[in-house]
Amino acid sequence: MNKILIRIGLVVTIISTHGIAADVKEMPSGLWQITNKIDIPGMPPEMAAKMAGGMLMTHCVKPGERKWNEQRSPGERGERKCDPVETKTVGNKVTWKLKCADGTTGEGVVSHNGKDAYTMSMTMNSPRGSMTMKSEGKRIADTCEKGQK
Repeated sequence: MNKILIRIGLVVTIISTHGIAADVKEMPSGLWQITNKIDIPGMPPEMAAKMAGGMLMTHCVKPGERKWNEQRSPGERGERKCDPVETKTVGNKVTWKLKCADGTTGEGVVSHNGKDAYTMSMTMNSPRGSMTMKSEGKRIADTCEKGQK
């Protein structure tokens, strides 16, 4: 379950960085700290408590790796190919909706706080249930340490 949630967090990070700020063409390179809080109804209580507190991860973004306005497929896992069906940018906010081959749908909003921070909220509804995720990201260093992914 932890590996699945970490993968979800990484996919959401990719989704949340695909169309964010019109005045900044790419996500600034460097070390980013991302906190994801996930709510999945029916999750075992001990796992729910852990997820409610948030999962903290760091991610190294290389120069040119993430274009804010790039359209990307949010992810493919097995038969679950997902594509954006609606993306809208207004000011510092980007909203999106997506649809997956397995019937999963989702929607979310990212708000940029300058070029070095963002907040995101997303809801996914699949045939197996629903999930809500809230995320905060901030650039914590201009460069990445060796070995940082």
